[in-house]
Amino acid sequence: MEKVTEIKNSIPIIEDKIAFICKTYDVTSDELLLELIRFLDLIFHTNKNLSPSHIVDLVWHEFILFTRFYHHFCNKHYQRFIHHTPGGKEYPKVFKKTIHLYIKKYGRPHPKIWGDLATKEWKDINCGSCHN
Repeated sequence: MEKVTEIKNSIPIIEDKIAFICKTYDVTSDELLLELIRFLDLIFHTNKNLSPSHIVDLVWHEFILFTRFYHHFCNKHYQRFIHHTPGGKEYPKVFKKTIHLYIKKYGRPHPKIWGDLATKEWKDINCGSCHN
């Protein structure tokens, strides 16, 4: 939560900018920012091509608009600028890889933020009868 607090303190209007996302998907700004941070952390720790959920992508778009702070934040926490490159036909495969890495590092993905596929993958991976 330290990085979430850093963002909120450095960009006081970020909550206003993501309020429509919070309302639309019934999640809090802290939840959204935490999931964005987790996604950026996954990119940093794995150095792989990953894909966010639609909701994380929306929050990332808002964060990137604060260009100076986003640049500073990336350099401070990831020692490089993390570019946003829209995906294409490979999206489903890359998203599934992202979910598997997320589950390995953080456990159960937030269902409202990561969606039905993430919930299904979590259940499949944690099916007790499947691992006997």
